[in-house]
Amino acid sequence: MLRATFGRGWLAVAFGILFLASQIKIATILHGADASHLLFAFQFSFNADAFAGLLQTISPEQRAGLQAHFVFDHIHPLWYGGLIVTLAAWLIKQNQLAGQWDLLILLGVIPSVMDVIENSIHEPLFLGTSLPTDPAVTIAAICATIKWSTALGYLLLAIALGIRAAKRQHEETREQKRTA
Repeated sequence: MLRATFGRGWLAVAFGILFLASQIKIATILHGADASHLLFAFQFSFNADAFAGLLQTISPEQRAGLQAHFVFDHIHPLWYGGLIVTLAAWLIKQNQLAGQWDLLILLGVIPSVMDVIENSIHEPLFLGTSLPTDPAVTIAAICATIKWSTALGYLLLAIALGIRAAKRQHEETREQKRTA
């Protein structure tokens, strides 16, 4: 049912376009504030002292850029979560894989959920409306680690399934030509 509902190439392309547009906008905001590298440093700060120390070293422009990126980063998980889910469903369908593979479609929302949790912790810290604590900063860093690791896993899966589907298509085409 999941692959039938979400496994449509056009849907994956639509989410891919939305993801790229959103990613470019976020990157432009962060790059314009010279804060691109800082986002990763904050995401992988596992304790409050490291986070607070880093926060004290940034310029007002960098802080403003980090704050401004949230305007788009609040909706961004929807775009890449949709891309992961629809692309996984479409590739699983194209490869005619067994039903248990549908679990990967469902689990494709994990990076988005982790990003939402991470953002809900980081945004108040960048806005100065809360202070970094070890539990909050550690949870955000764990969420970022899970988000990036899972997204990388899905990227590798998409490449592997894409190659497999292309090979299957090539073999089927060759077989049709041979029998014609």
